[in-house]
Amino acid sequence: MSKLPQKQVKIFDTTLRDGQQCPGAGMSFEKNLEYAHISAKAGVDILEAGFPSASQTDFKIVHTIASEFAGLTNSPIVAGLCQLREAQIDKTIEALLPITTCKRARLHVYLPVDPELMKASLGELANKKDLLIQDVYRLVKKSFDAGCEVELSPEGYSRMGNHFDFTTDIIRAAISGGATVINCPDTIGGACYLEGKDYFVEKMNQHANIMRTEFPDKNITWSVHCHNDMGLALENSMNGVFLGPATQIEGCFNGIGERAGNVSLEQCIMYLKCFGHIGNGKNTFFTGSHIQYLKEISDFVSDNMLKRQAHWPVTGDNAARHTSGGHTNAILKNPLAYQPFDPRETGHEITFLFGPMSGSNLAKSIIEKHGYTCAESEKVKITEYIKDYYADRRKGITDQELMQAYLAFRQKEKQNGQS
Repeated sequence: MSKLPQKQVKIFDTTLRDGQQCPGAGMSFEKNLEYAHISAKAGVDILEAGFPSASQTDFKIVHTIASEFAGLTNSPIVAGLCQLREAQIDKTIEALLPITTCKRARLHVYLPVDPELMKASLGELANKKDLLIQDVYRLVKKSFDAGCEVELSPEGYSRMGNHFDFTTDIIRAAISGGATVINCPDTIGGACYLEGKDYFVEKMNQHANIMRTEFPDKNITWSVHCHNDMGLALENSMNGVFLGPATQIEGCFNGIGERAGNVSLEQCIMYLKCFGHIGNGKNTFFTGSHIQYLKEISDFVSDNMLKRQAHWPVTGDNAARHTSGGHTNAILKNPLAYQPFDPRETGHEITFLFGPMSGSNLAKSIIEKHGYTCAESEKVKITEYIKDYYADRRKGITDQELMQAYLAFRQKEKQNGQS
């Protein structure tokens, strides 16, 4: 049986752009630069550094990251986002200029195709579809001629409705103008495979087939950008890869972003690591990400942008922390007994928290780790004493607090022996 060919899935990190559009997630100029270098260390393929035309500070952030990355022999592509407006296109080209000569600049332009979104965003211009198509070609070509790789996002793609042909014309015009990346976003996070033929991944397959026929000599990258309003961002992103034509995933670390956030990049990366080798019958999939840095970048986002939930998958504090007696007993014998993957791969460590559901083996382990004695014959009695000592501490205690109770137990024993 022959092995399936491998396809790399590129990781497009928009934590600095879409992530900072999340209320309360903004960072200082210096923290943006610091994040950019951590993201590069984690092996992302494209870093969307911001929206240059939003403000002078945002322009400076994108321009500075482009300048710093241009001096590196190997760095992510730097992307800047803009609307389909000439002034914004020009500003974005200017911001990316330092890295353009290195062929690592990407101009990411978007235009709504969802009928309701078009009315809300474009006003009367929404009715001038021919003009919009012409503008796509003209402004994409301008960006391409300026030395930028160009990515087009038909905004609201998953709700295009009866605009399939219009969306086809927009994509066709972009590719004709030099775009090589077509991103198909579930902008409002409401797509589901149960939609059948209306599911956005099915539409992606149709558009990919049309463009493959019309542009047989062009190598087009198809991308997904899924929001998580219904909790389906990971499923939709993976369906874009395994059931669709996508070889690029856009998202944010820790799943931050507009409203309920974007797909979590660390979850996508680990999904592809664990299941990519299974493939879809045609290809297997992998990323070039360095997973040993996932915890570091996740911690940075949690510390400087939005706090991460303790039970957050892959990198959350509780993702590799255990407390219940049955679990800890097994894990003390086999650290991976209750883990889907080795947390040490992502920079995590398996830890324990002693709590009301913990067993005597964990108490014995902590006591002996601190250099004290806990015989098999007394471990249950000691554990019961510790739980009674902290009867109101239902959320768990630290190892130091456990040792305090242990020493109190020994002191009581000593007193009882003297009386």
